[in-house]
Amino acid sequence: MKNFLKFIALSIISLNLAIGTNAKIIKANEHMTSVQPIDRLQKIKEKGVLTVLSSDSAPYSYKDPRSGEFSGIDADIIREIARRLGIRTVDAKYIAFPYAIEETAKNPDIDLLAQGIYMTEDRKKVVNFSNPIYTEVDAILTRKDTNINSKNDLKNRIIGAAAGSVYDEMAKNWKLQGLIRDYTRFYDNNSLLLALENKTIDAAITASITAENALFQKPNSNFKLLSPNQYKPELNLSVGYAFKKEDITLLNAINEKLQEMRNDGSLYEILAKRSLISHYIP
Repeated sequence: MKNFLKFIALSIISLNLAIGTNAKIIKANEHMTSVQPIDRLQKIKEKGVLTVLSSDSAPYSYKDPRSGEFSGIDADIIREIARRLGIRTVDAKYIAFPYAIEETAKNPDIDLLAQGIYMTEDRKKVVNFSNPIYTEVDAILTRKDTNINSKNDLKNRIIGAAAGSVYDEMAKNWKLQGLIRDYTRFYDNNSLLLALENKTIDAAITASITAENALFQKPNSNFKLLSPNQYKPELNLSVGYAFKKEDITLLNAINEKLQEMRNDGSLYEILAKRSLISHYIP
């Protein structure tokens, strides 16, 4: 019996030594504080910087090749919104379009996606969108030497589309339906237009604003845009800015300033300055 009690006593002493040398016992809630997450809008205002993401796609939002400045339709709109919110600086980060939505949703350093982007149901599952800013339809851009004058003329042709865009899916469906011979996916609109110009593809299915801007930037090029009589658009989608699901305060603040800009006409002035005619304005 004495030996058994001695064994128990030694075991207790050994356990206490083990706890004392290898672990620290902390009482419940000791050294713990309740940390409230800082609202993104509050953080932006304190820092004085709105960090936006862009897919570097003219004429929406892009890095001007000459000045290096953040430029375009959406750049102008975002800068005016930032001014009205009392935010001094708009800092743009650039990423390829196929990764823009995911990066906006997951990167904590990005406040919003300042890029003309269609508000599709699939995208709404990942991010929240602002109220519609303008609308767009699809367009077929080709060259004058292709003799393409309608959608039917694409049957034995190769067309191109920007990867990850709604036009990527359209091109895929057209191939499955036998409406085109094949299609090529491009990294961005710049690569798409270059391929069309260099005759790598016969036509491009893209946004009407992108197609019109290509003609505007290169009036002496061989580009040709099919008219509404030659091609009836199959899409008519609203464009908005994308936000993280949790950033409701920032989203509401942006929507409020967008409405102010509609009411005082400054939004329409920006769109007109960038050659967006009335049928693009919701």
